[in-house]
Amino acid sequence: MANTVIINGDKRKFTLSPELKLYALIDAGFVKTVKGNFNYEHPLYNDSPYNAPTKLKMTINKEMTHLTMVVTDKNGLQKVNIFKNEKLAPTVELLDYILKDLEERNIIVAVKD
Repeated sequence: MANTVIINGDKRKFTLSPELKLYALIDAGFVKTVKGNFNYEHPLYNDSPYNAPTKLKMTINKEMTHLTMVVTDKNGLQKVNIFKNEKLAPTVELLDYILKDLEERNIIVAVKD
């Protein structure tokens, strides 16, 4: 069974889909690392992706059993809580869109309490 993750500040929980396939990761934009893990980075922007203040970072291990997911600053070094600032509502909408797309591709699933 895969682990459960919560994005900093969010109330929803996610885990890897039991129907996860390698080709779905590649189609969604995951990149295989030297160690065999799969990384995904997507800028969360309002106007331009080139000066996005935050980004979504995900990693799935090579066995496809462990997921990490975090929203960071543009350098990828500090965790950012985009849910506590109402000015970041468009950023939250973009995050929701990305997560919905990953769910539709059977990469992640929402965990019900």
